[in-house]
Amino acid sequence: MSPARHTAAAAAAVLLGAAAPAVGGSVTAALDPAYAEGTTGANGWYRVPVTATYTCTPALLEVVAECPPQEVLPDGTGTDATGATVPVTRTARFTGLASVDDTATVTLESAPGVPLRIDAAPPPPPVITRPADGAAVRPGESVAAAYACSFAGDRSGPAPAGACSGTVPAGDPVPSGTTDPATWGPRPFTVTAADAAGNRTAVTVTYRIEPEPVLPPPAPAGPVATPPAPVAPAGRPATPRVRNARVLRPRPGAPLPRRGVLRWRRSGAAALYNVQVFRISGTRYVKVLSAFPRGSSLRMPARRLVPGQRYVWRVWPYLGERRRYSAAPMGISWFRAVR
Repeated sequence: MSPARHTAAAAAAVLLGAAAPAVGGSVTAALDPAYAEGTTGANGWYRVPVTATYTCTPALLEVVAECPPQEVLPDGTGTDATGATVPVTRTARFTGLASVDDTATVTLESAPGVPLRIDAAPPPPPVITRPADGAAVRPGESVAAAYACSFAGDRSGPAPAGACSGTVPAGDPVPSGTTDPATWGPRPFTVTAADAAGNRTAVTVTYRIEPEPVLPPPAPAGPVATPPAPVAPAGRPATPRVRNARVLRPRPGAPLPRRGVLRWRRSGAAALYNVQVFRISGTRYVKVLSAFPRGSSLRMPARRLVPGQRYVWRVWPYLGERRRYSAAPMGISWFRAVR
């Protein structure tokens, strides 16, 4: 039998043991793991490396001269850089008594009629425009979600369905709670990109649901309204004024590390608190922080404090049932920032 007839017959063999007509030697391939939709791949694409093992069977009066060795097929097998299909073929060679070489070729397939293609790389991360990471959303506010997924360079391209999905569909309002303080606080927003092979990349941002800070009119007496007393004759700054400081910790004038914790006595009617911190600069008070913790403590961000400087702080309870802040801060005190 001529080599041309032999090769054409063997090339008609399909994956997983189907043999060519008995006109010459044959080569078959077994893939491990076997393709399983949703497990080892999707939409005909593998998403894991594959081990190929070849079996070469000579015809009568032939011997195997060369059989493809076992191999591990990596990411990118079966496609070019653009994702276009490039058939994966392997050839065996047989020698007969007349020293005439015959060949047999097998084309690797993930399933009968489906060429082997491997995309084991995740798609590029999605880009979330809204909500922004760390953004504040007011209770009941309508903020439309905005995000996008790019599949540039992804071999298998976007999945046929659900290629770019978020906590809510793009254009829909993100969850923003209600007037009930129990619905406030940090919220994650996640967007997932999925390619045709089933690889996924997820990105999560965290936004906060919190009410608009409301300061009771008129401006209360305290650090903002009352500047510090002039410098004492001895050349030392006057002590900042305090109010009901016994409910606040640390005690007035105590040192506080740059990541120290401010604490206050819990108020039973408070749903959350507005903690305001001011740096004393000459005769002015410069606000450096306004936070809204639910609990009765707050760890200071290190970047907000300068060692050696003095800071005044006060705490306003937010009365959940009345839906307003208290008429006056529950306490005013001060501390010295240290390293």
